[in-house]
Amino acid sequence: MGNETNANRRKKVIITGCSGLVGIHLVKKSLQKGYDVIGVDLKYSKNLPKSDNFTFYEMDLTIEDNVKNLFFYETPDVVFNTFGVKGSPLRAKNSPVDFLYPSFKINTEIINQCAKNNIWLVFVSSVGVYAPAETFVEDSVWKTLPSEADWFPSWSKRMGEVLLEAYKVQYNYTNWAIIRPANIFGEYDDFSGNGTVIATQCKKIHEATDSIEAWGDGTPIRDFVYAGDVADAIIQLYEMNTHTTVNFGAGEEITIKSMIEELIKISGKDISINWDTTKPNGDMRRQMDTTKQKELVLLPKLGFKEALQKTYNFYCGK
Repeated sequence: MGNETNANRRKKVIITGCSGLVGIHLVKKSLQKGYDVIGVDLKYSKNLPKSDNFTFYEMDLTIEDNVKNLFFYETPDVVFNTFGVKGSPLRAKNSPVDFLYPSFKINTEIINQCAKNNIWLVFVSSVGVYAPAETFVEDSVWKTLPSEADWFPSWSKRMGEVLLEAYKVQYNYTNWAIIRPANIFGEYDDFSGNGTVIATQCKKIHEATDSIEAWGDGTPIRDFVYAGDVADAIIQLYEMNTHTTVNFGAGEEITIKSMIEELIKISGKDISINWDTTKPNGDMRRQMDTTKQKELVLLPKLGFKEALQKTYNFYCGK
Protein backbone atom coordinates (compact mmCIF):
# COMPACT_ATOMS: atom_id res chain seq x y z
CA MET A 1 0.00 0.00 0.00
CA GLY A 2 1.09 3.56 -0.69
CA ASN A 3 1.39 4.52 2.98
CA GLU A 4 4.14 1.93 3.58
CA THR A 5 6.74 4.27 2.03
CA ASN A 6 5.85 7.05 4.45
CA ALA A 7 4.49 5.86 7.77
CA ASN A 8 3.67 9.40 8.86
CA ARG A 9 1.44 10.24 5.91
CA ARG A 10 -2.28 10.35 6.62
CA LYS A 11 -4.05 7.48 4.92
CA LYS A 12 -6.40 8.47 2.15
CA VAL A 13 -9.77 6.80 1.63
CA ILE A 14 -12.19 7.11 -1.28
CA ILE A 15 -15.81 6.59 -0.26
CA THR A 16 -18.27 6.01 -3.10
CA GLY A 17 -21.93 6.68 -2.38
CA CYS A 18 -20.78 9.12 0.29
CA SER A 19 -24.15 10.93 0.43
CA GLY A 20 -25.99 7.72 1.26
CA LEU A 21 -27.25 6.04 4.39
CA VAL A 22 -23.95 4.32 5.24
CA GLY A 23 -21.72 6.74 3.31
CA ILE A 24 -22.35 9.77 5.53
CA HIS A 25 -21.56 7.75 8.66
CA LEU A 26 -18.40 6.44 6.95
CA VAL A 27 -17.20 9.92 6.04
CA LYS A 28 -17.66 11.15 9.61
CA LYS A 29 -16.05 8.10 11.21
CA SER A 30 -13.13 8.06 8.75
CA LEU A 31 -12.39 11.70 9.55
CA GLN A 32 -12.48 10.86 13.26
CA LYS A 33 -9.96 8.10 12.54
CA GLY A 34 -7.58 10.67 11.04
CA TYR A 35 -7.99 9.74 7.37
CA ASP A 36 -8.02 12.13 4.45
CA VAL A 37 -11.43 11.46 2.91
CA ILE A 38 -12.47 11.75 -0.74
CA GLY A 39 -16.24 11.45 -1.07
CA VAL A 40 -17.91 10.74 -4.40
CA ASP A 41 -21.60 10.80 -5.24
CA LEU A 42 -24.10 12.08 -7.80
CA LYS A 43 -25.27 14.73 -5.38
CA TYR A 44 -24.05 16.48 -2.25
CA SER A 45 -25.81 15.89 1.06
CA LYS A 46 -26.18 18.69 3.58
CA ASN A 47 -25.51 16.06 6.25
CA LEU A 48 -21.91 15.62 5.10
CA PRO A 49 -19.39 17.20 7.49
CA LYS A 50 -17.30 20.28 6.77
CA SER A 51 -13.61 19.52 7.18
CA ASP A 52 -10.27 20.51 5.66
CA ASN A 53 -9.60 16.78 5.34
CA PHE A 54 -12.76 16.04 3.35
CA THR A 55 -13.06 16.62 -0.39
CA PHE A 56 -16.34 16.01 -2.21
CA TYR A 57 -16.63 15.22 -5.92
CA GLU A 58 -20.00 15.38 -7.64
CA MET A 59 -19.27 12.72 -10.21
CA ASP A 60 -20.94 10.13 -12.42
CA LEU A 61 -18.85 6.99 -11.96
CA THR A 62 -20.56 5.19 -14.85
CA ILE A 63 -18.18 7.27 -17.02
CA GLU A 64 -15.05 5.11 -17.03
CA ASP A 65 -12.62 8.04 -17.41
CA ASN A 66 -14.02 9.58 -14.22
CA VAL A 67 -13.08 6.47 -12.25
CA LYS A 68 -9.63 6.25 -13.87
CA ASN A 69 -8.90 9.94 -13.22
CA LEU A 70 -10.13 9.67 -9.63
CA PHE A 71 -7.63 6.90 -8.90
CA PHE A 72 -4.81 8.54 -10.90
CA TYR A 73 -5.03 11.93 -9.20
CA GLU A 74 -6.06 10.87 -5.68
CA THR A 75 -3.91 7.69 -5.26
CA PRO A 76 -5.96 6.28 -2.35
CA ASP A 77 -4.79 3.73 0.20
CA VAL A 78 -8.25 2.21 0.49
CA VAL A 79 -11.67 2.39 -1.15
CA PHE A 80 -14.92 1.89 0.74
CA ASN A 81 -17.36 1.08 -2.05
CA THR A 82 -20.79 1.83 -0.58
CA PHE A 83 -22.26 2.81 -3.93
CA GLY A 84 -25.63 1.21 -4.59
CA VAL A 85 -28.81 1.89 -6.52
CA LYS A 86 -31.74 2.52 -4.21
CA GLY A 87 -35.31 1.67 -5.09
CA SER A 88 -38.40 -0.26 -4.17
CA PRO A 89 -38.96 -3.91 -5.20
CA LEU A 90 -41.48 -2.59 -7.74
CA ARG A 91 -38.87 -0.35 -9.34
CA ALA A 92 -36.39 -3.24 -9.39
CA LYS A 93 -38.94 -5.40 -11.15
CA ASN A 94 -40.08 -2.80 -13.71
CA SER A 95 -36.79 -0.93 -14.30
CA PRO A 96 -34.03 -3.53 -13.79
CA VAL A 97 -31.56 -1.79 -16.11
CA ASP A 98 -31.54 1.13 -13.64
CA PHE A 99 -30.00 -1.26 -11.12
CA LEU A 100 -27.74 -3.40 -13.27
CA TYR A 101 -26.14 -0.98 -15.76
CA PRO A 102 -24.65 1.50 -13.26
CA SER A 103 -23.69 -1.29 -10.84
CA PHE A 104 -21.85 -3.32 -13.48
CA LYS A 105 -20.09 -0.25 -14.90
CA ILE A 106 -19.04 1.30 -11.60
CA ASN A 107 -18.12 -1.83 -9.65
CA THR A 108 -16.17 -3.30 -12.57
CA GLU A 109 -13.89 -0.30 -13.01
CA ILE A 110 -13.44 0.32 -9.28
CA ILE A 111 -12.40 -3.30 -8.76
CA ASN A 112 -10.13 -3.12 -11.81
CA GLN A 113 -8.37 0.02 -10.54
CA CYS A 114 -7.97 -1.36 -7.02
CA ALA A 115 -6.53 -4.64 -8.37
CA LYS A 116 -4.17 -2.93 -10.84
CA ASN A 117 -2.79 -0.64 -8.13
CA ASN A 118 -3.07 -3.14 -5.26
CA ILE A 119 -5.33 -0.78 -3.31
CA TRP A 120 -7.36 -2.11 -0.40
CA LEU A 121 -11.08 -2.38 -1.13
CA VAL A 122 -14.02 -3.03 1.15
CA PHE A 123 -16.92 -3.97 -1.10
CA VAL A 124 -20.34 -3.42 0.44
CA SER A 125 -22.66 -6.17 -0.78
CA SER A 126 -26.14 -6.97 0.56
CA VAL A 127 -28.42 -9.46 2.27
CA GLY A 128 -30.18 -9.53 -1.11
CA VAL A 129 -27.52 -11.84 -2.60
CA TYR A 130 -28.97 -14.77 -0.64
CA ALA A 131 -31.67 -17.18 -1.72
CA PRO A 132 -34.69 -17.42 0.61
CA ALA A 133 -33.64 -19.36 3.72
CA GLU A 134 -34.18 -19.50 7.47
CA THR A 135 -30.62 -18.31 8.07
CA PHE A 136 -28.09 -16.80 5.66
CA VAL A 137 -24.63 -18.39 5.82
CA GLU A 138 -21.74 -16.81 3.89
CA ASP A 139 -20.55 -19.79 1.85
CA SER A 140 -24.07 -20.78 0.74
CA VAL A 141 -24.49 -17.99 -1.82
CA TRP A 142 -22.93 -19.63 -4.86
CA LYS A 143 -24.82 -22.88 -4.38
CA THR A 144 -28.13 -21.04 -4.84
CA LEU A 145 -29.99 -18.50 -6.94
CA PRO A 146 -31.43 -15.28 -5.48
CA SER A 147 -35.14 -14.91 -4.83
CA GLU A 148 -37.40 -13.66 -7.59
CA ALA A 149 -38.18 -10.52 -5.57
CA ASP A 150 -34.46 -9.63 -5.32
CA TRP A 151 -33.42 -11.04 -8.70
CA PHE A 152 -32.02 -7.94 -10.41
CA PRO A 153 -30.65 -6.04 -7.37
CA SER A 154 -29.02 -9.28 -6.21
CA TRP A 155 -27.01 -9.68 -9.41
CA SER A 156 -25.87 -6.06 -9.17
CA LYS A 157 -23.99 -7.13 -6.01
CA ARG A 158 -23.24 -10.76 -6.91
CA MET A 159 -21.34 -9.75 -10.05
CA GLY A 160 -19.04 -7.48 -8.03
CA GLU A 161 -18.36 -10.34 -5.63
CA VAL A 162 -17.56 -12.83 -8.37
CA LEU A 163 -15.31 -10.31 -10.16
CA LEU A 164 -13.25 -9.91 -6.98
CA GLU A 165 -12.85 -13.69 -6.86
CA ALA A 166 -11.76 -13.64 -10.51
CA TYR A 167 -9.02 -11.07 -9.81
CA LYS A 168 -7.89 -13.23 -6.90
CA VAL A 169 -7.64 -16.31 -9.13
CA GLN A 170 -5.90 -14.65 -12.09
CA TYR A 171 -3.82 -11.91 -10.44
CA ASN A 172 -3.59 -13.03 -6.80
CA TYR A 173 -5.31 -9.81 -5.71
CA THR A 174 -6.39 -10.35 -2.10
CA ASN A 175 -6.41 -6.85 -0.62
CA TRP A 176 -10.17 -6.87 -0.29
CA ALA A 177 -13.04 -7.78 1.97
CA ILE A 178 -16.74 -8.19 1.23
CA ILE A 179 -19.35 -7.25 3.83
CA ARG A 180 -22.99 -8.28 3.45
CA PRO A 181 -25.13 -6.13 5.74
CA ALA A 182 -28.69 -7.10 6.70
CA ASN A 183 -31.54 -4.53 6.50
CA ILE A 184 -29.83 -1.19 7.08
CA PHE A 185 -31.55 1.77 8.74
CA GLY A 186 -30.49 5.04 10.31
CA GLU A 187 -30.61 8.81 10.31
CA TYR A 188 -29.76 9.49 6.68
CA ASP A 189 -32.31 7.14 5.16
CA ASP A 190 -34.89 7.99 2.49
CA PHE A 191 -37.91 9.13 4.52
CA SER A 192 -40.05 9.93 1.47
CA GLY A 193 -42.17 6.82 1.97
CA ASN A 194 -40.28 4.92 -0.75
CA GLY A 195 -37.34 3.90 1.41
CA THR A 196 -36.68 1.09 3.86
CA VAL A 197 -39.42 -0.31 6.08
CA ILE A 198 -38.16 1.53 9.18
CA ALA A 199 -37.86 4.89 7.39
CA THR A 200 -41.36 4.43 5.96
CA GLN A 201 -42.81 3.65 9.39
CA CYS A 202 -41.08 6.72 10.91
CA LYS A 203 -42.87 8.92 8.37
CA LYS A 204 -46.23 7.17 8.88
CA ILE A 205 -46.10 7.39 12.66
CA HIS A 206 -44.91 10.99 12.70
CA GLU A 207 -47.80 12.04 10.45
CA ALA A 208 -50.47 9.85 12.10
CA THR A 209 -53.10 11.12 14.51
CA ASP A 210 -54.98 7.98 15.54
CA SER A 211 -53.87 4.93 13.50
CA ILE A 212 -51.53 3.63 10.79
CA GLU A 213 -51.91 0.86 8.24
CA ALA A 214 -49.32 -1.89 7.90
CA TRP A 215 -49.07 -4.76 5.44
CA GLY A 216 -49.44 -8.41 6.43
CA ASP A 217 -49.82 -9.49 10.04
CA GLY A 218 -46.52 -8.29 11.52
CA THR A 219 -45.09 -11.76 12.24
CA PRO A 220 -42.18 -11.84 9.73
CA ILE A 221 -38.76 -11.72 11.37
CA ARG A 222 -36.10 -9.37 10.08
CA ASP A 223 -32.48 -8.59 10.88
CA PHE A 224 -32.10 -4.83 11.23
CA VAL A 225 -28.65 -3.20 11.43
CA TYR A 226 -27.85 0.42 12.20
CA ALA A 227 -25.94 2.29 9.47
CA GLY A 228 -23.39 3.67 11.95
CA ASP A 229 -22.56 0.13 13.05
CA VAL A 230 -22.15 -0.95 9.41
CA ALA A 231 -19.71 1.95 8.90
CA ASP A 232 -17.68 0.90 11.96
CA ALA A 233 -17.49 -2.68 10.63
CA ILE A 234 -16.29 -1.50 7.20
CA ILE A 235 -13.46 0.51 8.75
CA GLN A 236 -12.61 -2.35 11.11
CA LEU A 237 -12.34 -4.86 8.25
CA TYR A 238 -9.78 -2.62 6.56
CA GLU A 239 -7.81 -1.83 9.71
CA MET A 240 -7.66 -5.53 10.63
CA ASN A 241 -6.26 -6.21 7.14
CA THR A 242 -8.77 -9.06 6.89
CA HIS A 243 -9.34 -10.70 3.52
CA THR A 244 -12.77 -12.27 3.96
CA THR A 245 -16.44 -12.32 3.05
CA VAL A 246 -18.61 -11.75 6.10
CA ASN A 247 -22.21 -11.05 7.04
CA PHE A 248 -23.16 -8.09 9.16
CA GLY A 249 -26.29 -8.84 11.14
CA ALA A 250 -27.57 -7.71 14.53
CA GLY A 251 -27.71 -11.18 16.04
CA GLU A 252 -31.20 -10.22 17.21
CA GLU A 253 -34.53 -11.39 15.83
CA ILE A 254 -37.03 -8.54 15.43
CA THR A 255 -40.58 -8.97 14.14
CA ILE A 256 -42.10 -6.25 11.98
CA LYS A 257 -44.82 -5.92 14.63
CA SER A 258 -42.39 -5.34 17.51
CA MET A 259 -40.40 -2.83 15.43
CA ILE A 260 -43.51 -0.75 14.66
CA GLU A 261 -44.72 -0.96 18.26
CA GLU A 262 -41.33 0.24 19.51
CA LEU A 263 -41.40 3.19 17.11
CA ILE A 264 -44.90 4.14 18.31
CA LYS A 265 -43.61 3.99 21.89
CA ILE A 266 -40.66 6.23 20.96
CA SER A 267 -43.03 8.70 19.30
CA GLY A 268 -45.06 9.03 22.51
CA LYS A 269 -48.26 8.89 20.46
CA ASP A 270 -51.41 6.94 21.25
CA ILE A 271 -52.02 5.32 17.87
CA SER A 272 -53.15 1.88 16.77
CA ILE A 273 -51.94 -0.40 13.95
CA ASN A 274 -54.41 -1.66 11.34
CA TRP A 275 -52.93 -4.81 9.82
CA ASP A 276 -53.98 -5.37 6.22
CA THR A 277 -53.70 -9.16 5.97
CA THR A 278 -54.77 -9.10 2.32
CA LYS A 279 -51.28 -7.71 1.61
CA PRO A 280 -48.23 -10.00 1.53
CA ASN A 281 -45.97 -10.60 4.51
CA GLY A 282 -42.92 -11.25 2.36
CA ASP A 283 -40.38 -13.85 3.47
CA MET A 284 -41.31 -15.03 6.97
CA ARG A 285 -37.75 -15.07 8.27
CA ARG A 286 -34.62 -13.32 7.04
CA GLN A 287 -31.79 -13.72 9.49
CA MET A 288 -28.03 -13.51 9.12
CA ASP A 289 -25.80 -16.22 10.53
CA THR A 290 -23.42 -14.22 12.75
CA THR A 291 -20.93 -16.99 13.59
CA LYS A 292 -18.14 -15.56 11.40
CA GLN A 293 -18.98 -12.04 12.51
CA LYS A 294 -18.47 -13.02 16.15
CA GLU A 295 -15.14 -14.65 15.34
CA LEU A 296 -13.98 -11.36 13.79
CA VAL A 297 -15.48 -9.31 16.67
CA LEU A 298 -17.62 -7.36 14.20
CA LEU A 299 -20.79 -7.11 16.25
CA PRO A 300 -23.03 -4.01 16.36
CA LYS A 301 -22.24 -1.47 19.07
CA LEU A 302 -25.57 0.33 19.37
CA GLY A 303 -28.66 -1.46 20.68
CA PHE A 304 -31.67 -1.72 18.37
CA LYS A 305 -33.98 0.45 20.50
CA GLU A 306 -31.38 3.19 20.89
CA ALA A 307 -30.70 3.15 17.13
CA LEU A 308 -34.44 3.38 16.44
CA GLN A 309 -34.67 6.35 18.79
CA LYS A 310 -31.81 8.15 16.99
CA THR A 311 -33.46 7.46 13.60
CA TYR A 312 -36.92 8.67 14.63
CA ASN A 313 -35.54 11.76 16.37
CA PHE A 314 -33.49 12.63 13.30
CA TYR A 315 -36.57 12.41 11.10
CA CYS A 316 -38.52 14.61 13.50
CA GLY A 317 -35.71 17.15 13.57
CA LYS A 318 -35.03 16.67 17.28
